[in-house]
Amino acid sequence: MAFFDKIAAAAKSAKDSANTAIEVGKLTMKIKSENDAIEQFKCQIGDLLWAQFQEGTVTDPQVIALCESIVAANETIESLQQQIEVLKAPAEPVEEEIAAEEEAPQLILERHCAQCGAVVAEGAKFCSNCGAAQ
Repeated sequence: MAFFDKIAAAAKSAKDSANTAIEVGKLTMKIKSENDAIEQFKCQIGDLLWAQFQEGTVTDPQVIALCESIVAANETIESLQQQIEVLKAPAEPVEEEIAAEEEAPQLILERHCAQCGAVVAEGAKFCSNCGAAQ
C-alpha cells in the first residue's frame, strides 16, 4: 500500500502545483490590468495638462517646458511633412532643361523599302528604287 500512497501524494502535489500556477496567472493578469489602467490615467492627466497649457493656465515650469517641447516637435513634424509634399510633387522642368529640349535636334523618321532598303517618300505606295509595293 505504501506504493499507492506515494502515487496519490505525488498526484496531489502535482494538482496543488497546477492550481497554484493558475492562481498566480490570474493574479498576474489582474496586475497587468491595473497597470494598464494606470497608464490610461497618466494619459488623461497629460491630456488635461496639455489643454491647460493651450489655455495658458499652467503655471508649473516643468509642465510648461514639456509642453513647449511638444510644440517644437509638432513644428518639426509639420516641416518634415512639407518636405515630403515637395518630394512627392511632380518636378517642374528647370529653365536649362527646357532650353536644352528646344535646342535638341529633332529626329526625322524615314521609311525604308522592305525589298531594297532605299528611303521611301512619305505616303508613297511603291518604292521609287525597285518598284516594290509599300
